[in-house]
Amino acid sequence: MIGLPGGPDAAERERTRSHVVAVATGPTGPLAEVHLEGPSIYNLTGELIAWAAQQLASDAGRTAGVVGPIEAFGFDGLRDGCADIGLTPV
Repeated sequence: MIGLPGGPDAAERERTRSHVVAVATGPTGPLAEVHLEGPSIYNLTGELIAWAAQQLASDAGRTAGVVGPIEAFGFDGLRDGCADIGLTPV
């Protein structure tokens, strides 16, 4: 069943948190794993897109074209941007 358009309201988004798991793997298996928590996935998505747009508008992008976030903003820039919107290691 498909839900109603529009997503959760502000009160529901405030109550809901996101939990992100990232695993780096190599040829022999996992190399590192990190867990992050932050705002609801709806807020997180919107805030990440807004942050990236602001970075690009201020010429903070490092590489033009279709690239991943680390290539576009650098590791430190992406980490700091995620922390600014409330995505933190747990």
